[in-house]
Amino acid sequence: MNRVFSLSFDNGVEFIAKIPFYIAGPKHFSTASEVATLDYLRTELGVRVPNVRAWCSRAESTPVGTEYIMYDKIPGVPLYQHETELPMEKDPYVDILPPIQSLESALARIYFSQIGSIYYKADVSESLRDRPLYDDMPLSANSARFCIGPTVNCEFWRGERATLDIDRGPWSDVHSYMFALAACARASISASPDPSTDDEYLRLISVYESMVPHIAPLRTEYILAHPDLHASNIITTETTDPCKITGIIDWQGALIAPYYAQLSTPPAFASEEFPVFDDTPEHGPELPEGVDDLPAKEKQLAHLAHRRLRRQWLYEVRMREYNPFLADHLYNLMTGVVAMRMVTYPGIHITRGRVEGLAFLQNSFLISRKVWNLSVGVDENGAPLVPCPLDISEADEQRISEECERVRLEVSMADEVLQSLQIPRDAEGMVGVDDYEAAKVAVEEARQAILGNATSQEERDRLERAWPLQDGKFSLMAERCC
Repeated sequence: MNRVFSLSFDNGVEFIAKIPFYIAGPKHFSTASEVATLDYLRTELGVRVPNVRAWCSRAESTPVGTEYIMYDKIPGVPLYQHETELPMEKDPYVDILPPIQSLESALARIYFSQIGSIYYKADVSESLRDRPLYDDMPLSANSARFCIGPTVNCEFWRGERATLDIDRGPWSDVHSYMFALAACARASISASPDPSTDDEYLRLISVYESMVPHIAPLRTEYILAHPDLHASNIITTETTDPCKITGIIDWQGALIAPYYAQLSTPPAFASEEFPVFDDTPEHGPELPEGVDDLPAKEKQLAHLAHRRLRRQWLYEVRMREYNPFLADHLYNLMTGVVAMRMVTYPGIHITRGRVEGLAFLQNSFLISRKVWNLSVGVDENGAPLVPCPLDISEADEQRISEECERVRLEVSMADEVLQSLQIPRDAEGMVGVDDYEAAKVAVEEARQAILGNATSQEERDRLERAWPLQDGKFSLMAERCC
């Protein structure tokens, strides 16, 4: 997302200078919002974040000729560098659980008045400066410097959307926000017509709009959260006896949004592996018998998967002890964030119909329909008080399911090689510069192996088009924003 430089001065001080790429988001808003968010977190909540020394959100106003942020370098190393073979009881990830969960609890207790992003008042239009910052909390002298302005959510800024005259907030209620997503999708269709899909896409947008009043609460709590709490964004001490947090970095793109869209197990503690381990409530996941008899590479991967699963299990166990209220939101499948995300799932996909395919948008409707009764309630006979407006036949439902599964399988073709390279799937193939050439070779070998198993030229051509790690594929991280 950024060019990042380390600047060492002759007095021993070291700064970090960050210049955003085009994909980082709207130039002025993403920079101004990140600086204000860092200031808010550091001065209002005491969070250890980078201390900004200089910045500019308007390229034309500085001799540098670009937007930038310069801040003190936080001492230490990224947490992922402590991914070691230490015994589980000495796992550095476990050492830092208390301050991570303290941070999340602190953020979850602050209810803002609108959906959007944090700014200094001088960086937004005058009409937004006097709006309340909080929902039901008094302002301090410090917090009075901040306000909520337009969202930096890339869904409103991707590609040609950056030039569109659309509603980007802030929004005082969830319905307005979800209708703005629909309007964004409509405007995108008008700006870049595609006769092969436009009619159906517009029809689905209308269906979505009819669902919004029933699938989304008009008012709910809006909270701030870190947008990407991976192990690379948690800076810790170099020593691990014990490991301590020295700072949390990369708040670029931080949003104020409904709590159910924000709360989740941090990626640093969320396991991406799904092997079958013995699991008891008292001890968590345990390695099955026979693991030590596996070949060395498979044994290493199994132990790493086990370590990550145990971290996820420990995160939940300790959250239930530390903050039972927040844990109930996270893990109650009937009323917590999982259920709310299922209900409001179409809002995530409504702007992605072109890049993901309409089948995924239709499938999001089907997921929402499964929990429709939770949203609208039922009568004495168990029938929904409001009928679901989604009209999809069983045959179409089967077709949608099969198409989504086909795409998922195609996307997962590279999973094995990514796992062997210890690259998370959601990193979309991103590797360190030192590992780049070796990773390219490994990925190409994996691609050729899959193509070599094709039973026909037609299948080979389809697999070649579907291979996920190639130019032209949809990327959440690398699509030009503005």
